[in-house]
Amino acid sequence: MARALQACLDGEVDEVTAQRVAVHGEGCRRCGVEITVYREIKNSLARQEVPDEAAMARLRAFGADLLTTGPAEAGDEAARLGGT
Repeated sequence: MARALQACLDGEVDEVTAQRVAVHGEGCRRCGVEITVYREIKNSLARQEVPDEAAMARLRAFGADLLTTGPAEAGDEAARLGGT
């Protein structure tokens, strides 16, 4: 998924693939977090700025939480971050 996601964010995929990645990212918390992180990194690089470290730390913690506690408990963190 990471390779397809990166290609999608770089505009290197067709519309069907881009739509599939977007739909998957909306339904999968883990991939949704990856999409958010990749977008932030890409946008920061485009602005030639350093990503906001506090936001990146929260996203990394959320991702780690998903891996250790699972989606149900990590959902509490998503709510704190402003997600669903």
